[in-house]
Amino acid sequence: MTKLLNLNELSGKEKREVQIGAKTYSIKEMSVEDFIETTRIAEEMEKETSYAKQISATVGLIKRAIPDISDDVLMNLSLDQLRGLTAFIRGVDAETIINAEREAQAQAEGQAGNV
Repeated sequence: MTKLLNLNELSGKEKREVQIGAKTYSIKEMSVEDFIETTRIAEEMEKETSYAKQISATVGLIKRAIPDISDDVLMNLSLDQLRGLTAFIRGVDAETIINAEREAQAQAEGQAGNV
């Protein structure tokens, strides 16, 4: 008797998409190669002091996860949107990201009122 592990059944747990403006982009499932490269870049960025280089590396990692997104689309996002997109690609739930952003905004407004 032959035993078979069908790896196709293990891939693609859920399809993830992000909407930017009127366009919806699919986020591809992370391959082993993507994981290694993402980890390597993240480790390099921990030592990087230039915020511009960190953001550029983040944009590159996003493009690896969303191959059909253009530089122009990414460069026109706010930093909060870029941070949220990065978290979503890493697997954080969309609702968690939105709630965290709302809480941060509420705290910022509260602190601004105390000045």
